[in-house]
Amino acid sequence: MRYGWIKSEWDTLTECSEGKSLARFGDGELKLMDGQGYFREPGNDKLGGELLKVLQYPAANLCVGIPTMSPDGPKFTNWCRHAERFAKLLNPDVVYYSAFVTRPDSAPWIQTKNFALLFQSLWEKKRVTVMSERDNKIFTLVQRTAGKLKHVACPHSEAYGKIDELEQAIVETEPTIALLSCGPTATCLANRLALRGIQAIDVGSAGGYLLKLLA
Repeated sequence: MRYGWIKSEWDTLTECSEGKSLARFGDGELKLMDGQGYFREPGNDKLGGELLKVLQYPAANLCVGIPTMSPDGPKFTNWCRHAERFAKLLNPDVVYYSAFVTRPDSAPWIQTKNFALLFQSLWEKKRVTVMSERDNKIFTLVQRTAGKLKHVACPHSEAYGKIDELEQAIVETEPTIALLSCGPTATCLANRLALRGIQAIDVGSAGGYLLKLLA
């Protein structure tokens, strides 16, 4: 499959605001699907296989975010190095969205107050569960406007080894929405939770830039 047209960051977040979940893929996930490791996770066939399944056969209510390869992005040259490898793995029957809703370094045009407010609307006044490391800024951000907030802690590295426990811990909190910040494990969990009917957003490291915009 050729690397085709990808939905924009605004389109992606709009779909999420209408109830869809989001799983995101970057170069780390690509390495794992290729059988390699990276700093959060060593090479792991089971993780690589689950990531590939999410990429090619996602839950019906899940948006799969991948690098857009937009020539307007400041990291266009860098991302183009991965375009052919990504393209070989994509399913031509799947509509793909932008992984850059949390990446102003690759999509600087998302650094606007309106975009940040749309992001905030995903959890505003809702029952929210954040899964992250304890010092993650997403928790600081969300506690300002969430209706009810719970936290599920995850390790910085090798979280996939505990994915079943983390999934169950999130389910037990009965959230309206789950916000996930734990690398490739979040990509897999977003799909698993979507299959359970729980909206889940793989937020990556969005907390830092959103905090600045919403200060």
